[in-house]
Amino acid sequence: MHLRRLALVVTAIGLAGCGRLDELTYEPPTTPAQWCEQRPCIEVADTVINEPIGIVLVFALALMWIGSGLYFLATRRGQRSRLWFGIALVLGGVGAGLAGTSYQLFSYVLKCQGRDLCSLTNGYEVAYSVTQAWSVSAMVVAVAFATTSGRARTALVWYAALNAVAYCAVTIVGVSTPSALLLSFPVLMLFALPGVIIVMVISARRLRAPKERAIFTAAVLLILVQVAYYAYWASGLTQTLWDGGNGFYFSENDVLHIGFILWLGYVVWRLGPTLDDRSESR
Repeated sequence: MHLRRLALVVTAIGLAGCGRLDELTYEPPTTPAQWCEQRPCIEVADTVINEPIGIVLVFALALMWIGSGLYFLATRRGQRSRLWFGIALVLGGVGAGLAGTSYQLFSYVLKCQGRDLCSLTNGYEVAYSVTQAWSVSAMVVAVAFATTSGRARTALVWYAALNAVAYCAVTIVGVSTPSALLLSFPVLMLFALPGVIIVMVISARRLRAPKERAIFTAAVLLILVQVAYYAYWASGLTQTLWDGGNGFYFSENDVLHIGFILWLGYVVWRLGPTLDDRSESR
């Protein structure tokens, strides 16, 4: 039933936005030639690929994310917290693969090839945003089972479900309008970050317990990864290091991917042995 509903949401997004995303162009307006001046473009077998460092990092991250999720699923031992955390990580890995396809590997092909001006976004990036929103919601559900009981648990599960549905609704409007703002990364963060903050607040109540301490630390590290992303973006180091093609390309997305790889290492190391359900009696 849940999978059927998710499929219906994805179908609705696809139908609502058929052909409309092409109306959004990259800002500032960028020609295909300018696109390849601003980042590496390498021709491989008559296909232009982009950002080789980014390709390695993002697909390594996707595999690690999915692998970590499968680890929690394989060791769930009937624990719903491990089930939902595994689902969250697998969704994160799928999202990373979708993002890597459009933002790095085939960004020129998908956004610029055959166009006068490069497009802003596409279906891969929309699907990435949706899977990330679902991933955070699934993570909140996992923490609800791990750290709460009774009405508090029910409230958190409902919050996570409604948050995921609300973001999907916003995305459908953004695709069908189309609206660059509604499809932007900051809007995704508006839906994702409250869930991370909720996780921090809940787990902070029992920091002496290894499980809650690991959950709290993981949430803090998740926010620090986002802070590092925005700090690097604001610094302008990407274009400074690129130096018009005379240097090397290392973007804020690469910082994000390295941060997430380190975060996953911590999650598996600390949460892997400790994550389990809180019983209703505790």
